[in-house]
Amino acid sequence: MTRPTLDCEQVIAQIFDYLDHELDAERVDAIEHHLHQCKSCFSRKEFEQRMLAKVGELRQEAVPDALNERIRGLLKRY
Repeated sequence: MTRPTLDCEQVIAQIFDYLDHELDAERVDAIEHHLHQCKSCFSRKEFEQRMLAKVGELRQEAVPDALNERIRGLLKRY
């Protein structure tokens, strides 16, 4: 099996799917190969990975019950 060759645009377009572990093994291999070869894409991946970690650390505010009920009501209509 030959590894598909990806360019920077293809890697960046899939970077969040890669970071979220949503890609198949073949695509992961191709992206990791590219990241080992391309400092620019590697740096972008590192930045996005750190940003996702920071966002995950943020405290989430509780949604007021009235707003939660209103949103659920709107979703049920659709």
